[in-house]
Amino acid sequence: PNAFIFSLRNKEGLGPFKSMVTRPSYAIYRTSNNGPTFGGHDIYIANNANSNTNSYTNFGNSYSVPSGVQDKNTILAGTHKFTPDEVEVFYLG
Repeated sequence: PNAFIFSLRNKEGLGPFKSMVTRPSYAIYRTSNNGPTFGGHDIYIANNANSNTNSYTNFGNSYSVPSGVQDKNTILAGTHKFTPDEVEVFYLG
C-alpha cells in the first residue's frame, strides 16, 4: 500500500514527481515470462528487455498520474514502447 513510482526528469519538463499506488494488490509483480511489472502495466518490463522494444508504459492504471501530465503513455519513458538501458527497483523495508 506504500508503493510508488517516481520520476526525476521527463520529456514534458515537469518537475520531479512521486505517484502513489491506487490499487495496492497490483503494486508490483513478476512472472518467469517477463521482468518486473508495476501496477496494471503502468510500467511493464519485457523478457530480454535490452534487446527488444516490447517493454511499455500504461501509466495511470494502478498508480496516480500527477496533474499537468499531458501524455500518460510517454511521460515515464519518453515513448510508449521502449528498450530500457537500466532498471532500478528499490525496497524500503
